[in-house]
Amino acid sequence: MKALFTKKQVQEYLELEKMKFHRVVVKELSKAGKEFVKLARGKRASDGGFNDQTGNLRSSIAYAVIYRGKIMDSNYASNGTAEGKNQAKRLIGEMKGRYMDGYALLAVAGMDYATKVESKGKDVISGSSLIVEEMLRKAIDKLKNDYR
Repeated sequence: MKALFTKKQVQEYLELEKMKFHRVVVKELSKAGKEFVKLARGKRASDGGFNDQTGNLRSSIAYAVIYRGKIMDSNYASNGTAEGKNQAKRLIGEMKGRYMDGYALLAVAGMDYATKVESKGKDVISGSSLIVEEMLRKAIDKLKNDYR
């Protein structure tokens, strides 16, 4: 029996499916990153967050979706301080090279004192990270089911 398709058609189909998968993964990581930024920047001291006296720490909260070491999507503060935004960009720039294979979601607080604030019991990004981690688990499970 002769095949009803050519080798080239199979290759083209597989390439299209890979591109669809890539778009879905980037979209889901971006959605999680946006949620991370919204939660982390929105948390105030009265909610267990921190008082941001200079605006730098809140402005340094950002995300980037990485694919093979390249930024596919990102969100840096648009209305915060330049110092915070620059520190977020610097940190993501340093980290992205560690992810040359596959995908990564980098979610950061770029100011070097963010861990000190967290160590005092203030939530800078840890609470938001846990919520987004659960979001990603569900998205990954859905992708696994969709691409079986």
